[in-house]
Amino acid sequence: TIAAASVAGAQVLVTKTQKSSKIDITGATGLNADPWPLSGNSLLPAASASISAKQLLSDNGQTERSILLSQLAAETALLQVEVAVDASLKALIETNYIKVSSENTIKVIDHYLDLYNAREELVLSAVAAGVLSKSDELELRSLRNNTLSDRTNAVLAVSRADSFLKTTLKVYYQDAISELATLDDIAISPKFLLEESPNKKLLDRKSEQLNLEIDIQRNKNKPSSNWRTSLSSPTSRGANTTLYGGVTIGFPVSDGGESAAQIESLSKELEVTELDRQVLIQEVSLSEKNWTEFLKYYLLQKVLIKERIEISEQSLEELELRLKAGRSDISRLAREILSKAQAEIELVQLEARYLSERVNAQSSSGQTCRLFSLCDTIKSSLPKN
Repeated sequence: TIAAASVAGAQVLVTKTQKSSKIDITGATGLNADPWPLSGNSLLPAASASISAKQLLSDNGQTERSILLSQLAAETALLQVEVAVDASLKALIETNYIKVSSENTIKVIDHYLDLYNAREELVLSAVAAGVLSKSDELELRSLRNNTLSDRTNAVLAVSRADSFLKTTLKVYYQDAISELATLDDIAISPKFLLEESPNKKLLDRKSEQLNLEIDIQRNKNKPSSNWRTSLSSPTSRGANTTLYGGVTIGFPVSDGGESAAQIESLSKELEVTELDRQVLIQEVSLSEKNWTEFLKYYLLQKVLIKERIEISEQSLEELELRLKAGRSDISRLAREILSKAQAEIELVQLEARYLSERVNAQSSSGQTCRLFSLCDTIKSSLPKN
């Protein structure tokens, strides 16, 4: 995409040369035969040369429109680079979130499985002694297996995310992972500023291009004028040098309806572009609304889960004391350990979802970079046209 932007920028200079003067020099050498019977059909050596110059006088602004069209194409190419970079940044950020949240899930599970496993012998002893029923022991084993299943899924998620990051970043993997760990500022909220959206700017540029192309077609059959001058040397001795200078006017008569057909096609495309703009405005508006609703959900859920964790922590402390005093069975303690593990896993997943929703909300306008203060860095890295 960056290479395409560089090509588009170079094309602007090519288009601007249409306004420049053009000079051609031609030469020829050979034999010249005078017609018989004036000279007896004799062959004489001959040489000729000519110089011609051309300067555009007026083409009803067609050249200026073509130059402006090429400039818009260059701007469009740069905006496409912004969109491509932002999409790549979004993919990297989301994948890193999956990797980090899955790693945190594994840490939580391992911590509570260690607590559970340290008391598993007590569970088996209680079953053997008839204090704990076999069904209770099977229920505990099922809860533990569910937690182990969550761990397996988290390990797979880490592996896939890490593979994607390594494939995408290649030799920059280590540096990028270190930078990603410090880059995110969770306090930055999404901003839904359409006027700064590269996606909207792309649609605006496309509308301008289409309107210009329609103007070019409308003026295609109007007359144009050029200043032409030429100087030609004689082809044989004794002939005179020819000098010409004047204005050449071209007046197209008919193009067989090509311009009218092109205008109709471009007008339809312009209508589609306007529909795309309206769709983008609606998507950003809907994204802003969804983010507001999710934020309410997130804040409430976070409070509820944290309360569950605090209650579970207090229950664990009490059950440990009661178990030591012989007034509580081991099954309740084991269940509470696994229950607290699930609550902390839910909190990790909620935080991961918050980060993901935040990125998706901001990316609706193509400005993921805003969340990480990278927009200026991206723009400064673009090729200069």
